[in-house]
Amino acid sequence: MEPVEIAAGRFQLRPWNEHDVDVIAGALADELIVHRPPVPEDEDPHAWLAAREQRWASGEGPSFAVMDAVSGEVHGHVALWKVSPQWRTAEVGYWTLKSSRGRGVARHGVGALTRWAFGALELHRLELRHAVANSASCAVANASGYALEGVLRGCLTGFGEEFTDVHLHARLATDT
Repeated sequence: MEPVEIAAGRFQLRPWNEHDVDVIAGALADELIVHRPPVPEDEDPHAWLAAREQRWASGEGPSFAVMDAVSGEVHGHVALWKVSPQWRTAEVGYWTLKSSRGRGVARHGVGALTRWAFGALELHRLELRHAVANSASCAVANASGYALEGVLRGCLTGFGEEFTDVHLHARLATDT
């Protein structure tokens, strides 16, 4: 999979690069940004960046910095993971830097990523999961057209506790 840039209105999605190491370090240290599943590279911004580059190369999942389209300032992250061309599915993940929360970064980023995944990658179903208690992520999912399909009880680690209940949202390419 070749890295691409995606227009997202006032934001732009672009692959992460070595100039973003300080931003990545700040995000990895932010207690409100939960990386799931937690992996060793979450401790080192250089390893985190290398893992994202590998996921692009393998087709496992593209990862984007969400930046201001004019200034270039990075505000957040959106990514696909568990991409399955065979099943035409993937999961969506995202986070927003503390200084940029409440400004529509995640909503714009998820929207642009979704349109790209359905168009360029020809995926059919995208899933988005978040801890039930995370009302901000629920709002992003709803605003991005992801229907709430249910609660997955005690299904995931990495949301601050060993197991927690998770909302499962999904969007199909055929949804309007």
